[in-house]
Amino acid sequence: MKNIIKIFFAIFIFAASVSLAQNDKDYSKDPGYFDFGNLSHFIQGDNVTEVNIDSHLLNMMNGSTGDTNDDLSQLVHGLKLVKVYSFDVKLKEKKELLGKMDEMDESLTSKNWDRIVKVKEPGEYTFVYIKSAGNNKEISGLVVSTFEKDGKATFVNIVGNINMNAIGKLSQKFNIPSLDGIDNKKDK
Repeated sequence: MKNIIKIFFAIFIFAASVSLAQNDKDYSKDPGYFDFGNLSHFIQGDNVTEVNIDSHLLNMMNGSTGDTNDDLSQLVHGLKLVKVYSFDVKLKEKKELLGKMDEMDESLTSKNWDRIVKVKEPGEYTFVYIKSAGNNKEISGLVVSTFEKDGKATFVNIVGNINMNAIGKLSQKFNIPSLDGIDNKKDK
């Protein structure tokens, strides 16, 4: 009997590890993925928000909405990854961070991301990019980077099939800053 329990336990552990390995997907090869690089230099202190929700968790959340026909459910169903970094930037690091945002802008535009919002005002930067899918009818990625006058920086990458009509609902559901009202902004 002890051997049967040991064999069952070993099979259970193996099955669980295979299941977890399948959920540990490398999203970096997805066309909607963008690597922000090493932000750990800036992410210090207490006012830090870090969100990393992969397709496995998104599907679980999708099931918890109850209504599979609403816009939010359809939006979440098509997503693969939501990454958010939000943090306060020390005054002495502001110039370095803004330079990093300019480098990201060059990198994204050189990789055929479409910049749909560019705001550069004294003390405030906002960039919003979308990556069109191969058919140019769908969006496979969204990147938002902001720096606000109060010193708060936010970086967002959403990977997967994105329904822009429902993106505001995603912002509200996951409390993602800087996504509210992106349809209303224009390049400056």
